[in-house]
Amino acid sequence: MDLGAITKYSALHAKPNGLILQYGTAGFRTKAEHLDHVMFRMGLLAVLRSKQTKSTIGVMVTASHNPEAQQ
Repeated sequence: MDLGAITKYSALHAKPNGLILQYGTAGFRTKAEHLDHVMFRMGLLAVLRSKQTKSTIGVMVTASHNPEAQQ
């Protein structure tokens, strides 16, 4: 994918204005609906690292720190 395409699709996954993320040893911490821009960029990073190292790279997503949803 060329830089123009990456720029175009990146704009579709922009970080919401005013959003402040927490980052700790377990990664980015916030509600899933606020992580679209993070997942897009981490996916790009995984692709680039995989191509550079010629190895399989993954992204792990968990919800272990989220409070239980209220009914």
